[in-house]
Amino acid sequence: MRVLIRADASPSIGSGHIARCLTLARALRGQGAHVAFACRALAGHRLHALETEGFETFALPNFYSGEDPQQAIESLLPWQADIEALEQALVDCSGFDWIIVDHYGLDHHWQTAARRLAPRIMAVDDLATRTYNVDLLLNQNLSATPTAYEGLLPDHCRTLLGPRYALLRDEFRCGAIEIKPKARRVLVNFGGFDAAMQTHHAMLALADYHDLEVDFVAGADNPAWARMQLMVAGRPHWRLHSFVSHFHQLMMETDLFIGAGGGTSWERAAMGLPTICIAVSNNQQANSEVIATVGAHIYLGPRETVTVEQLRDAVGFVMGNQGLRQSLARHSRRLVDGSGASRVAVALAGALLQVRPATQADARLLFEGRNAEAVRRVSLDDSFIDWDPHCQWLQASLVNPQRLLLVGETSDGPVGALRYDLQGSEAIVSIYLFETRLGLGWGRALLTRGEAFSSAHWPQLRSFTAQVLPGNQASLELFRQAGFTQDTCVFTRVLKDIPHE
Repeated sequence: MRVLIRADASPSIGSGHIARCLTLARALRGQGAHVAFACRALAGHRLHALETEGFETFALPNFYSGEDPQQAIESLLPWQADIEALEQALVDCSGFDWIIVDHYGLDHHWQTAARRLAPRIMAVDDLATRTYNVDLLLNQNLSATPTAYEGLLPDHCRTLLGPRYALLRDEFRCGAIEIKPKARRVLVNFGGFDAAMQTHHAMLALADYHDLEVDFVAGADNPAWARMQLMVAGRPHWRLHSFVSHFHQLMMETDLFIGAGGGTSWERAAMGLPTICIAVSNNQQANSEVIATVGAHIYLGPRETVTVEQLRDAVGFVMGNQGLRQSLARHSRRLVDGSGASRVAVALAGALLQVRPATQADARLLFEGRNAEAVRRVSLDDSFIDWDPHCQWLQASLVNPQRLLLVGETSDGPVGALRYDLQGSEAIVSIYLFETRLGLGWGRALLTRGEAFSSAHWPQLRSFTAQVLPGNQASLELFRQAGFTQDTCVFTRVLKDIPHE
């Protein structure tokens, strides 16, 4: 699979779009995909960092004719110019299976034109305020709901909504930090650029807390850098970092985080790190409010309304209140599990998933897959199947015209197995994923491909039926999402009306 990511970074845009796309790119590469980035060569671009990680990069012009250099980050770019620049950059490049666009300035016009370069388009979004022409849409924010996108998406578009799909690096599956009786260490970070100078704002608020150890991560391009250096110089417990390669470790060691409402929200949530949040841009406000509503962080409001005194008081209130910090940690860890990037990568790869009839050569694969403890636990028959009976069953299944046994595969190997048993115009479906594929969303793609294959194989098919154990929540949800209707624990999906005699 070949994937092109279109995203930018600059002091006004920030580095969050590139950061989260980089996390997704790593997950895709882990599945065997080739991933490239196309970015404008703006001040503060991240092209060199992407190249250092081994990703192919394409530099686009830093400015287009007719573009207002003072426009807000949510404003639209001249989409025709961006598409033309992209086409020119890719002129000698092989085609792509997907283009992922993570950019507030590129709307449905750009997405429609980009189909000249790839058959499938995915958008990473935070706004839910525009029309989209995409096949897959990701909004990892807690504020993202199907209602928010009503009328904005094409009918065929699949949505990945909420922090279940938060794009987190692998290290954030580490477990919860310790909540101490009193907070002694604080970490402050407002993104890679912090054009709004909120790090300096936090310094002013923390100046009277002489016993606190504080790490400020700000970036040397911060407009208040010189002033911050002066403030840190006289405080032995303060440290100012322009860049850190151990940010995760700093988070593990801290008791309280002060920062923005962007992508780092999910890193903090995964660790159960108590946080005082200030939104530094309009697109962070809704998500920050909803996270506060579920009790997962303290939200003070947009930066324009938060005074130094308000932040100082909030720090004092949270610092000595262990019960509050324990509550924040508990509620935040319920939001994310750290597997979001893998789930999104699976959704992309699932569009290219292939199914094929099983053969005798699949005997060992199916034997081990069916006997995996996690699979047997949710099977109607949870007994261990011995090798000889399994081989006899497989041989009989392969020559049975009323049975179709399929294996799903993608570029990095087998995904799962499907069995269809034909009874008149109905097929009884059974599905399981191989153990390493569980919990990431492969079931939906596998079921979709299997349905298409079996319908072509048996033109007389009118419906599918599946029986699921009451406790198998993953399968119950899978069949619901696939359009099956439920009667107790039996699911049925009707393909077409049967004509009356």
